[in-house]
Amino acid sequence: MYDAIIVAGGQGSRMGYVSKADLDVSGERLLDIVLRATAGAATTVVVGDVAVPLGVVVTREDPPGTGPAAGLLAGLDAVASPAPWTLVLACDLPDAPAAVGVLRSALDTAPDDADGLCLRDAGGELQHLAALYRTPALRRAFAAWGDPANRSVRGVMASLSLLPVDPGDASVEDLDTPEQLARWVASNPAAPANAAEDNKEGWRAFVEDACARLGLDAARVDEHALLRLSRRVAHEGARPMAPVSTFILGLALGADPEADPVAVATALQDAIATAPLPEED
Repeated sequence: MYDAIIVAGGQGSRMGYVSKADLDVSGERLLDIVLRATAGAATTVVVGDVAVPLGVVVTREDPPGTGPAAGLLAGLDAVASPAPWTLVLACDLPDAPAAVGVLRSALDTAPDDADGLCLRDAGGELQHLAALYRTPALRRAFAAWGDPANRSVRGVMASLSLLPVDPGDASVEDLDTPEQLARWVASNPAAPANAAEDNKEGWRAFVEDACARLGLDAARVDEHALLRLSRRVAHEGARPMAPVSTFILGLALGADPEADPVAVATALQDAIATAPLPEED
């Protein structure tokens, strides 16, 4: 019934020029969270230089770096057999599964003359990268707009008749800054991936004893964040990087006691995502 296009080609400048799609959010890659929201799509396209699971199409706007409108058009062009509807999502929506659930429910009662359904934020603004569009209407909008390079998605969609949808309990907040990332992670902690490995009392006892012996502040050690980072590295096939990356994280936090652990981990994750895989000794 619908295709899905995830726009992931931004530079992440407000996040410190990291790949937002590759951010670890509560123990899961942000892009993978958004991909879960597209389950059931006939074709799923990710627009950006990111790793995607088998079966997902990956493409890039031409030329690269010319904005989300150009990326969305590249995503449309990558669908071989278009479905009647197109789900459009930004790659930095941590509550994408809930948001898409709201859109799909609203689709059942959408009027026939609506060109699409668009979630709105708390201020009432339409979020055009959290929406379902009739595919022919989306094509007409791009045809009328002309070259979308370095132009706004809002401008492209201005000619469409869009039905605003209240997200209810779902969040349409995207993650643009380290502060937004930290707030989301704090309010949505990860469930332990391995109960035995992440036994909280066991790890905390070790951390407190080790820190006491070394004269360190145990409150600054988030053992579960370190475990998630190590698992993330190992999962991507770069197991030798796991101990090295956590050591670098410790060095960075030790060198700057005021450093934001989330921002430091984010920078490390971006380095891991782009590094060649090393051989184990």
